[in-house]
Amino acid sequence: MRFLKKTALLLACVIVLSSVLFSCENKDDDIDREGWWLSDEGGRPSTPDDLPEDIDFEGYEFFVFYRAGDWLNFYECEGDLSSEVNPVYQTVYERNQKIQARLNAKITWVPSNNGGRVETASQITQILNSLEYYDFFLTTNNTAVSYGNNAKLIDFSMAEYINLNQPWWWQDVINEISFDGSTINFLVGDMNIVNITKMSAFYFNFDLIEERLRKSPEYFYNLVDEKKWTIEILDQLSRSCFKDLNGDQREDENDSYAFPWTGGETVNQFLWSTRVADQLYTRSADGRTITLNFKGNDDIVTLVEMMTKLLHENSGVLDYSAMPSGTFDGKIIQEFSEGKYVFLPQRLTAATTDYMRDMETDYGIIPYPLMSEGDEYISDIQDSSTCIFAPQVAERVLDKVGICIEALCAEAYRYTTEAFYNVALKNKYARDDNASRMIDLIYESAHKSFIVEYGSQAGNIAGTLYSSIYGKTSVATAIASKADAAQNKINTFIGDTLKTMQAY
Repeated sequence: MRFLKKTALLLACVIVLSSVLFSCENKDDDIDREGWWLSDEGGRPSTPDDLPEDIDFEGYEFFVFYRAGDWLNFYECEGDLSSEVNPVYQTVYERNQKIQARLNAKITWVPSNNGGRVETASQITQILNSLEYYDFFLTTNNTAVSYGNNAKLIDFSMAEYINLNQPWWWQDVINEISFDGSTINFLVGDMNIVNITKMSAFYFNFDLIEERLRKSPEYFYNLVDEKKWTIEILDQLSRSCFKDLNGDQREDENDSYAFPWTGGETVNQFLWSTRVADQLYTRSADGRTITLNFKGNDDIVTLVEMMTKLLHENSGVLDYSAMPSGTFDGKIIQEFSEGKYVFLPQRLTAATTDYMRDMETDYGIIPYPLMSEGDEYISDIQDSSTCIFAPQVAERVLDKVGICIEALCAEAYRYTTEAFYNVALKNKYARDDNASRMIDLIYESAHKSFIVEYGSQAGNIAGTLYSSIYGKTSVATAIASKADAAQNKINTFIGDTLKTMQAY
């Protein structure tokens, strides 16, 4: 299931972006996730919420727990008024000030003890099992969704002031990460701007595609437009990209390649940015039954074979999977910016880094390649994207919690997302108009899959595809040995969660 958005237009962003001016064009009003809502009256800044006008929480202090790390703090939590590097940080800070004044309340942001995924998830579980209190949590999906604490969380469908019909809520994503398709434990809205950075994006170096491939940027943009940008095309092009930089007449990490790859970081983005991502499961009409679609799925077998060939049997592709965990992303982005690779399979995050901003050679941005010509583009939102949830003990102040979350997301929709998407991403980080257009395509085709998000609760059956590619083993054999156990595990998870929820 995908959420779709139409092409964004420049608009006036006036609160803290005084140094940047935008023009506002007429467009039909669509007050939903189908488009960037603009109007003659000021567009996003004029979009109202339906919260009470006379809110007064009399100085109530909200305590919000989040996964430690400057990337989350600046983009979604506290922001930074003094930042001259990124105007988005300023809008986040101003958002908080405005909401605190509007509610007559204070928002205290509390980072986790450790920024690691496992450590943060463990701390959240401890909080949920103790008397320690937080009004709500804001953290990454892989520290929340995949740990199966749903029964201990508030169902936001019961929150009076959370209006999921408002344009700042990403409804398809919310439904996808619901354990049964209807219970809303995890919210995703425009406050969760990290979700945009986590969308898969493929980069290419203008100079190197000319030098190694005799291709122009328009060649790749046209391939995308004609839906001919495929894994097979990438495989063919990559074979011509190797260059022996040190003259030792052998391939090693000091040479230049089409692109490098590591374990799940690279492989999973290729996998979940193809049509296979839509085929992993079906959900019953009542949402309570999940049927895995791995057995007998020819597309899955074909895709794994294609990816194995690309990554293991192509001299232009560098196996970087032995890199220590945590150093891969930054290192390859830096090396791409220095001209070591023709392509960079990454996420939109890469475009926001100092490496890419300072890159002297121009680069293009396109979606990940299709499995077959004519497919629809899918852009995986990695599981390190973010969501909002609240402990059941916060039900006693659910009105306050709901109003605070709704107000934060509404204000982010009005200013923060626009500042990031149009001001920074499409105009500051994109190097040409086509790249800006491709960012719209990536944004419009963003996708999450329940089976990927709830990997551990589904017997890690989705991880079977990655393991088969990484280890060059038979995916059909692996599926045959694991699919039944995975089906039983997801059935048990849903059943146990429903029983536990009824007991609370």
